[in-house]
Amino acid sequence: MRMRILCTIGDCNGIGLEVWAKALLALEGHRALRGVRLSLIAHPRTVAEYFRALAFPVRVEQTAVEVGSFRVELLPCPTYAPIRWGTPDPTAARQAWEALDSARQLLYQRAADAVVTLPITKHTLRQLGWRFPGQTEFFADPVEHSPMMLFVAGTLRIALATTHLPLCQVPDALTPEVLRRTVVDLSRSLQHDFRIATPRIAVLGINPHAGEAGTLGTEELQLHPVLEQLRAEGYCAEGPFAADAFFARRRWRQYDAVLAAYHDQGLIPFKLLAPTRGVNITLGLPFVRTSPAHGTAYDIAGHGRANPESMRRALLMAIRLARYRICHQSVVYHSRG
Repeated sequence: MRMRILCTIGDCNGIGLEVWAKALLALEGHRALRGVRLSLIAHPRTVAEYFRALAFPVRVEQTAVEVGSFRVELLPCPTYAPIRWGTPDPTAARQAWEALDSARQLLYQRAADAVVTLPITKHTLRQLGWRFPGQTEFFADPVEHSPMMLFVAGTLRIALATTHLPLCQVPDALTPEVLRRTVVDLSRSLQHDFRIATPRIAVLGINPHAGEAGTLGTEELQLHPVLEQLRAEGYCAEGPFAADAFFARRRWRQYDAVLAAYHDQGLIPFKLLAPTRGVNITLGLPFVRTSPAHGTAYDIAGHGRANPESMRRALLMAIRLARYRICHQSVVYHSRG
């Protein structure tokens, strides 16, 4: 049976479809895509208008999209959204939501092996009743478990202990129990998906200077005993480290993954170190989900200047992880309580 990789349209007024098509053209002849069934979930008319406006050589039919030598299955969404470059639009948001719903249903029915999601505009979705902080939480919702975000660029891997939370909520959210589950889940995922026998994980503190022994905050004092217990159980988890000095001294090179306390603490250094190469992976799901590590980029939408490298890597990562799990018959699912 051929491996099936889904792709959701995201916000059609951004750069998503552009980087998707460019990534496929860059992957023509790549052996990783042999035997892979690609499916795009979108409204055919929207897709046709998008590429016609870009003057991009893509042929769109009712049930397929031809990009170079690739013939991609097209799974239609009910809602047609006209192209309005760089503009938040409720119709585009509805189509994006429909695509995500279809993908999630197919994945939990095991009718597909992985999904690569194109960027969405969250605040427009929320106007329609969307109740999720992001796509990460959307795909985890049916099983009611907290997902984990892992950003990867080569040997640089940064995971987030909390996902899309306001900064003021992070200290209460990052409890000793959450830290323990997160380190265990991250370690197991590195073993299963990246074949690292004994992963070394660096844990970053929340406060400046990692609290400086309680002088600048006491949250880290609660985390030390958890890390000591994890090490006693055989996990290699060190810290909490002061985030600024950790990255300034390039200490991330000494570890298989870095666990950041909150979103921007991990994403700012990640995007500085790998501005075009990053891939976002959702850990803890019974299927593979990846996405390019960028947003809709409204400022350049419609200009044909979007860099597809992050999308190219997201596709390859989805195929690699899905193929590995299929070959080893091991679906990685970690209960995060």
